Order: sequence, then C-alpha cells, then structure tokens
Amino acid sequence: MATKLELQTKRNTLVAQGRAIFDLAAKEKREMTAQESADFDKYMDESDKVRNEIHGAGGGKSGDRGKRLADATKELERRDGRQVPAEQIGEEYREPAPRFIDSKGNEVRGLRIDESILTGRTDELPDGIRADELSLGRIVKAKVTGNWRDAQAELRALGGSSDVLGGVLVPFPLAGDIIDLARNQAVVLQAGATTLPMNESTLSIAKLTADPGIGWKVENQPANFSDATFGLIRLSARTLMALCSASVELVEDASNLDAVLKNSLAKVLALELDRAALRGDGSAASPLGIKNTSLGLAGGVQLIDLGTNGAQFTSTTTFNQFSQAMQLIMTKNGIPRTAIFAPRTWGTIDKFQSTVNDALEQPESFKSLQKLITNQIPITNTKGSSNVSSEAYVGDFNQLLLGLRTELNIEVTRVGGDSSFGAFRALQVWIRAYLRADVVLARPEHFCVIDGIIP
Repeated sequence: MATKLELQTKRNTLVAQGRAIFDLAAKEKREMTAQESADFDKYMDESDKVRNEIHGAGGGKSGDRGKRLADATKELERRDGRQVPAEQIGEEYREPAPRFIDSKGNEVRGLRIDESILTGRTDELPDGIRADELSLGRIVKAKVTGNWRDAQAELRALGGSSDVLGGVLVPFPLAGDIIDLARNQAVVLQAGATTLPMNESTLSIAKLTADPGIGWKVENQPANFSDATFGLIRLSARTLMALCSASVELVEDASNLDAVLKNSLAKVLALELDRAALRGDGSAASPLGIKNTSLGLAGGVQLIDLGTNGAQFTSTTTFNQFSQAMQLIMTKNGIPRTAIFAPRTWGTIDKFQSTVNDALEQPESFKSLQKLITNQIPITNTKGSSNVSSEAYVGDFNQLLLGLRTELNIEVTRVGGDSSFGAFRALQVWIRAYLRADVVLARPEHFCVIDGIIP
C-alpha cells in the first residue's frame, strides 16, 4: 500500500499536469479544446481519487474547471512557516529544507520538491511583461515560422531576436516551470532530495563528516570528547542535454504544443536526473551517483552484497535484508526513510504470500519505508554468472543534494542534421534543450545499496 507521502506526491504531479493544460488556454485567451478538456478532467479526476485515498472521504466535483483547479492548488500549498497540527505530523510531513553556507559566506537555501525553483528569485522581464503571459510553444512556433505576430510578449522578453536558425535562452520563469515539472517527476526528489540553486558553475558548502563526541566531566579534570569533523561539498555544474524532433506541420498546427513540449522535456530530464543520482559514474560528463560513491568502503555508501552470483528475493529473506540496510544506516545516526527499486523487484515483493496464500504481512520496519519505483535501476546487471541482476537503494534522501544551474537553454533549427538525414530534407524542426546540474551526497553512510537481486 502506498504511503501518504507517495500519494501526496502523485497528486502534486497530477494537479501540475492539469495546470499546464489550463494555463496554456488562459495564456492564449481561448477555451480549452475538446482534447485538452478531456485530458484536464482525466488528471483532475485521478487527483480526486488520490485525495480520497489519502483522507478516506469523498468530495464533490465542481463543474467550473478553474474553481476545481484553484481548490486543488490551495489544498497543496506547502505548510512551511506555519504550525502543523499534531495529528498531521506523520509520514506525509516533510521537514523544512536545510540551509547551507557557501565558501563565500553566503546562505544557500535548499528547496524541497514542493518548493519552486523560482523561490527567492527576483528576475524581472522587460516592458512590464508578466511571466504568465509567456508560452514556450509560441516561442518555438515563432522561431520555426519566423512570424512573431502572436508572440509579441515572447519577442520582447527575448530581446527582439528572431533568428530561426539560432538558439534562444528561455526567460527564467519559463525555464523554471520546466525544471519544476522535471523535479516533480524525479523519483529521488520525491524521496526527499534537496535542490540547491547554483548561481555559478561551482558551489562549495561545508558538510559534517563525523558527529561530535560527548561525555560526562569530572570536576577539575579535563573532559574527554571528540570534535565534530567537517569536509567540503563541491558541486560542479555538468551539462545534461535532450534532443527531439517534430514535423513543421505539427509545430504549425498543434494547439497544445506548449504543454506537450514542457511535459516531454520535463520527463526526459527527470529520468536522467534519477539515473545520474542513483548510478552516475562520476566521469567528466556525469555526476557521481549513490552506487559509485565509495561503495562498501569506510565513509562511503554502505553495501549489502547478496553473493558472487546474486540471490533471489524470497519471503523468508527479503525483509531481513531491508531491515539490515536500515540498521546499518541507523548505526551511523542516519534515518532511513525511503527504498527505491526496479519494477521487477517491487512485483516480486508485492506477490509474496503466506502459507495459506494470503498476502504476506510486512514487518513494521519495511512498512515505515516510503517505497518508490524507477526503470532507471536496471535488471540486466552482470554479477558473477548472472546477467539479470538488479539492486535496491535504502537511505535518507534528505542527504542527497541536487545542484541546479537554473537557466534552461532551448535551441531550435530547421536545417540541422546528422549522418542519417537532416531536418531540412525531412521538413522537421529539431529542438535541443540543456541544463547544468550536479549531484552529491552530504552523508554517504546514510545510504545503503542492496546489490545482486535476481529473479
């Protein structure tokens, strides 16, 4: 059964998808199309179902789509800064994001998943343009056709550039929307990872590498204790790029181009952020993920190795291994909150049965974990004689920091090509998007990898 936090995160994403459709029609000062209306109602209906599952009660469905969206958004307003009733403090409550001091003495405020990357920014658009007037779809369409008649606000925001062959730096509010959508879909962010906006290509902050010792003192005798030790976390922005193509006809005719572009870009960015955070190899081009942060070594990510050739998860061993992972983390003063694994692993655990063929009762320790699933964890790892191995990640994902350079660059071309064919010949538009990010673990020992899961 999903935890309240998992359900709340799912509802956040559904409402965000509905808002993207509603806002597009509002920006273009028109009614939603029949398809947009159907999609909006689908997302909001699913959101209501999740809400009822969280609160155990039904609610009326308003015929006014704007009111329905406003009501859902109001319910999802974050609670930072106001008292949380005692009865609401539980697995769905997320403590405020941490604050850090960088090497220059400046405060860096972390962001949780329910806080926008726009938080704290005061970027101003030219000529009094409001952020809600801008549309990524209109920018792309105008860049393709060279006709900015219906995108005057976007043209002014871009400083007048209309070169259809060049790139465009998306105004920050639009870039922030896409980054926020990606953050909402990234599993590691749903697990509690902290986002650190990076205003420069590198960011250095202090981290605690060993907890302080403590002891009772005898009068007139020196105290015996050990100092806390600190290290340096250094985030260096690395480039993450996505490339997609579309027919010129689609760009010219699609009424929901804005929502399609935002959601598709957000999806691929989220998937790769997950892969890098979990399994990045730390090469020149890739961040260093959990699995490759000194795995099994002192001071690194902890390891439960299931043997030379791996081992099957069975009803008699699986929960023990998760309990062991939690114990290892708690021994290092960590708080294991989340387990992330592949769909195959989830299916194996979910099908466990007792001797009378009932669903197997899970121990309280395993129940307490937020359980998330991603296809970015492979099921084809080589381990000894096995080539169908997988892994699971247990940890306090509050200790995973995702540094984001907040600018998102979008470039559009009708003449680009590769060794196969070119956009010009195929009458296509090629769209390249990239951002810069990095991943680092504040406390590697607060994570544990269970390695060698085979079917």
